[in-house]
Amino acid sequence: MLKHTQNQTLQQKLSPQAIQAQLLLAIPTIALEQEIKKQLEDNPVLEEESDKDNEPELNPDDYEYSSDNGYSQSNYSKENSEARTEYLINKQSKQKESPIEQLYSLGLDNRQTIIGEEILGSLDDDGYLRRDIKDLSNGISERYGFNAEPDEIESVLGIVQKLDPVGIASRDLKECLSVQLNEMAIGEKDKALSLKMINEYFDEFKHKHFEKLSKLLNVSLEKVNELFEIIHKLNPSPGKIDSAADYIFPDFIVTKIDGRLVTELTSGGGPKVRLSRKYIDLLNSKNTAKDTKEFLRNKIDSARWFINAIHSRRTTMLEVMKAIVKRQKDFFESNGENLKPMFEKDIADDIKMDVSTVSRVVRGKYVQTDFGIFELKYFFSGAMHTINGEDVSNKTVKQRIKDLIESENKSKPLSDDKLCELMNKSGFRVARRTVAKYREAMKIPKATLRRKILL
Repeated sequence: MLKHTQNQTLQQKLSPQAIQAQLLLAIPTIALEQEIKKQLEDNPVLEEESDKDNEPELNPDDYEYSSDNGYSQSNYSKENSEARTEYLINKQSKQKESPIEQLYSLGLDNRQTIIGEEILGSLDDDGYLRRDIKDLSNGISERYGFNAEPDEIESVLGIVQKLDPVGIASRDLKECLSVQLNEMAIGEKDKALSLKMINEYFDEFKHKHFEKLSKLLNVSLEKVNELFEIIHKLNPSPGKIDSAADYIFPDFIVTKIDGRLVTELTSGGGPKVRLSRKYIDLLNSKNTAKDTKEFLRNKIDSARWFINAIHSRRTTMLEVMKAIVKRQKDFFESNGENLKPMFEKDIADDIKMDVSTVSRVVRGKYVQTDFGIFELKYFFSGAMHTINGEDVSNKTVKQRIKDLIESENKSKPLSDDKLCELMNKSGFRVARRTVAKYREAMKIPKATLRRKILL
């Protein structure tokens, strides 16, 4: 027997404009330039403002936007910005895009884009996705108010994994190597054998049991060696940044002027845009047809919203960066030596914004200082207590362990127990298992594998 029932449920849903605002907040400065150019192409009401324009400016109520209005700017000149853009375009005959930029250029719908953003925002330093699909679905539901089914997430994940670098967002090494092999331009027989070795005989592959693999795959040892050479060309850590190959353009600059730390947004951010006076006059004209006015009104509203979104993006980014500088003042004044424990929630509380907003601002953004360029995520880390009762960042502890290993006698490497002893003597209260965990996180092998024969 069928029954009709009524239920009330409370759901939080974001408007398309709010979703786009969050996407704008997440992208770095150089991607914003591309987005502005795309909007200029798609919306005839928006126009680029030329430096030679003598036309009087529209007031803010008429939806004008200038990237310089009301914000601190760095000393990057227009010539420097143009040179940077030309460098990026000409480098290896193409502009190298980040995975998030590639995602935005695929033309996916809003749901797919949000899922892709959530996936890319959940990657660890090596480019792997360690979050469970169900956890991703819950996060999307909480922040965006729609339910992403596991199949839908898996579908977008398959798209993301084929972005450059191929294999990014894989859940383990087997999946990472398999994705790259499937995209590799090699013979079908070699591809099938390589995939079989990875997916069916991974333990034998990992421990280099060549003879056993030869029997399992029913091929010669020479062929096994060829397959290993193919696989060794793959990238096991697709998320690692090759500093020699990538060009990082900072989104912020922090400098010390007259003993005061000054935080600025770098210039650039794309061309200055404004509403076209011609179309505004056309909208206000009594001779304009009703359907044309409706079209123009929609385009003007869209343009106004986009201009305000850029304005909001810049304001939010500056607030977050200034809050980071305030909490990490000792770090900036000591040329990077005194990093304090800090969480994204601390910054969110300081500026009275949601943690997810802070997360979007720090993701993929960089700050230039007098002593180097740092990713904003670098400033966030947990706390550890010293013997003196002081709180230090766990990044400081990791660096100390790394320094000890780099200065060790290579013929007699320091064991984790010995490292623990030396760390405690230096004032860091750490257990042996903590030393081992941090060493492994830094991809440093254990003592027996670090041993070298010194002649």
